[in-house]
Amino acid sequence: MNNKDSFRLFILLHILLTSIIGYSQENIVELTGIVVSPNYTVSDILVVNINSKKSTITDIKGFFSIEVKLQDTLQFSAVSYRKKEIVITDEILNQKKIQVDLEEKIVNLDEVVILPHNLTGTVALDIKKFDTNPVITSTSLGLPKANIKVKTKNERLLFEADDGKLIKFYGVAATVNVTKLLNKISGRTKKLKNRVLLDKHIKIENEIDNLFSKQVLSESLGIPQTNIADFLDFCVNHPDFSKLPETIDALKVLKYFKSKSYEYKKENGLN
Repeated sequence: MNNKDSFRLFILLHILLTSIIGYSQENIVELTGIVVSPNYTVSDILVVNINSKKSTITDIKGFFSIEVKLQDTLQFSAVSYRKKEIVITDEILNQKKIQVDLEEKIVNLDEVVILPHNLTGTVALDIKKFDTNPVITSTSLGLPKANIKVKTKNERLLFEADDGKLIKFYGVAATVNVTKLLNKISGRTKKLKNRVLLDKHIKIENEIDNLFSKQVLSESLGIPQTNIADFLDFCVNHPDFSKLPETIDALKVLKYFKSKSYEYKKENGLN
């Protein structure tokens, strides 16, 4: 074999090896597993593929399934357990099965010593007896525009259409805000309010879609997949939905959905 043939063989082997490695790295596998703990049940454990952003929840017996590929990182979390992360290796990928042991989250409280200052031992009562300095924030410092929220396009349009009082009185005289009046009469103000509300709902629903698939919500809440979109509308339009933090927390959202699922199923005959 001459040098030219050797070089061609080397190039061919290099391309073949690169293709095999690339294929193995992108080979997506449906991984099944079980989450176990010695003391408590392991249902409702949130399983998130940090790389693909896909997630699922363990069933009542602790089983789950999720798509993974080589070097993906799975995160397991719940209120009562320490968060755990596992990197997908060749061994895990080939077995397509995994067992995850979670540790119970134990909160150690510092020792509290009651000093002789006429304290009751009840924090809510005792704290009133001490002078406490307020938390320093941009608002407390009086910084300009500290509390101003950046408006969306539709929020800005609504502000322009509905800003100010409709009628201003100056002694015996009065002026009418013609722009505001015309927008109300034409229905433009109402349309813009609906757009602002729709923007908010779409933003929240998109964030929820990134966290939970319809299949995961259906299995966790006992609601048919065909009803999940309607259930999300039911939740988003519920008065207490606004109590959820603006930054979506997967565990808090799931807890909220579970509390509302009973009411939704009752109203729609899904029990």
